[in-house]
Amino acid sequence: MGKVRNKIPIFIAIFLFILSAIVLAFPTVSNALYQAENHSTITKYNSNVSSMSKAEKEKYLALARQYNESLTETVSDAFVASAYENIKPDYESVLNFNDGQICSVEIPKINVKLPVYHGTSEDVLTKGAAHSANTSFPIGGKNTHSVISAHTAYPGKVFFDDLTELEKGDIFNINVLDEKLTYKICDISIAEPDDTSKLKIVYDKDLVTLVTCYPYAVNSHRLLVTGERVENDTADSTKEVLSKSEEQSNSFSPAVFIFIGIALIVFLIIFATRKILTKSKDSNRI
Repeated sequence: MGKVRNKIPIFIAIFLFILSAIVLAFPTVSNALYQAENHSTITKYNSNVSSMSKAEKEKYLALARQYNESLTETVSDAFVASAYENIKPDYESVLNFNDGQICSVEIPKINVKLPVYHGTSEDVLTKGAAHSANTSFPIGGKNTHSVISAHTAYPGKVFFDDLTELEKGDIFNINVLDEKLTYKICDISIAEPDDTSKLKIVYDKDLVTLVTCYPYAVNSHRLLVTGERVENDTADSTKEVLSKSEEQSNSFSPAVFIFIGIALIVFLIIFATRKILTKSKDSNRI
């Protein structure tokens, strides 16, 4: 009976170790799985786009332009709910051909690439970035201002967590249909959650603002990172930043090494424990 009691702490120690390892590795492994899902979603989007004819693409863009023009022509304040009564076409019907995905946003400096979906519901915000319905669709063009938001400090997934690392002059890209639109950051500010003064359309400007909660895990304010459209080949340090991002994306994810390490340690502990128990049984027989 005494020997059985001595074996119990070994099993408890193994269980606690495995549990601790799972808890510590969960955020990294969970985010790695999420990034793989993102890659699949964006790949599917690109595949759908490549199968479209030029006329089909133009049809989608024409509806988006119509929506954007409706915002500038009929709405004095797009952030008032009643403003949508006269906007045509219907928001959900615009650029919606891949499970609600409009485009993707890519931020090379912080190695972020997220699908962007219609609306800012919590369901949307748990799977990617969200386009604010009361702002221009991100297709480029003067008199447009698109607002794209995403979570910070969301359990097990990294969205716009590192937006605080961006500086004026950095770039980000909007990949819509088969076109890449490049934006250079011109303004970074902190605002109250209901302050929309910096999200409105500015005459003759082509703007996109990235929004996330601030400060980290407190979420009392909003971080606004606004970029103005530039030519793809004239963005400062674009090529250098993109190559760095590609190197990071092509390298093995830390999650893989963590998972392999945990699996190896668990295997060694189980193997060693079984050996100890086998020796214990043999000694009992003697």
